[in-house]
Amino acid sequence: MPLTIHHLGRSQSERIVWLAEELGIKYDFVFHKRDPLLAPKSIKDLHPSGTAPVIEDDNSPFTKSKVVLAESGAIIDYIISAYGEGRFARTPKDGEEYIQFLEWYHWANASLQPTLFRVLINRHSSNDPEAMHVKMGNVKLEGALSMIEARLGETGSYLVGNDVTTADIMAICTLTTMRGFCPIEFDEQKHKNILAYLKRVGDRPAYQKAMKLCEGEDFVPMLGAKAEQFAFPY
Repeated sequence: MPLTIHHLGRSQSERIVWLAEELGIKYDFVFHKRDPLLAPKSIKDLHPSGTAPVIEDDNSPFTKSKVVLAESGAIIDYIISAYGEGRFARTPKDGEEYIQFLEWYHWANASLQPTLFRVLINRHSSNDPEAMHVKMGNVKLEGALSMIEARLGETGSYLVGNDVTTADIMAICTLTTMRGFCPIEFDEQKHKNILAYLKRVGDRPAYQKAMKLCEGEDFVPMLGAKAEQFAFPY
């Protein structure tokens, strides 16, 4: 296939595989193992960012030449424009859903994921739960989760509306796989909409197929209230 998706084990690049499966497009899949925690040389050789995801498109419909692209959001935009006929995105003609889509799509990596990793760094740098930076990180995380919880209460389904969009594809890995690096737990009452959301996503055949491809048959996605920390190397 002209399109190749490079996936780093237990990373946000699972988003791109999930998107490709939702779209039903053909692609080649390349798995890269962490070395031992960060990206290996095989990823760093692909793109100056040295991070996953990375895609290669041997004959881009836009450039008529090979494209190598990094960054989750950029790759998602590229794939739905090149091969997805705009599916799973929203445009100005969608009115209110377009506004919601813009905010949640960009919020996932601009706010949610940095908030989670701030808590991760705090946990490793301080054992004092009363330390100012620890308390601030926890407050930010709870604020982010409350924001998602409220939104899902409004829609009763996905972040933008009744159907999955790339806003969900961007957000889900932070609420699931990324918790393996920072094992936050969801409260079954306070976060009941989030837990229902994760189950809804986990029931999607495309998500199930993507996760098995990315992490193997034995990997259990972190769709429940509790999360266990990854053991590396794995």
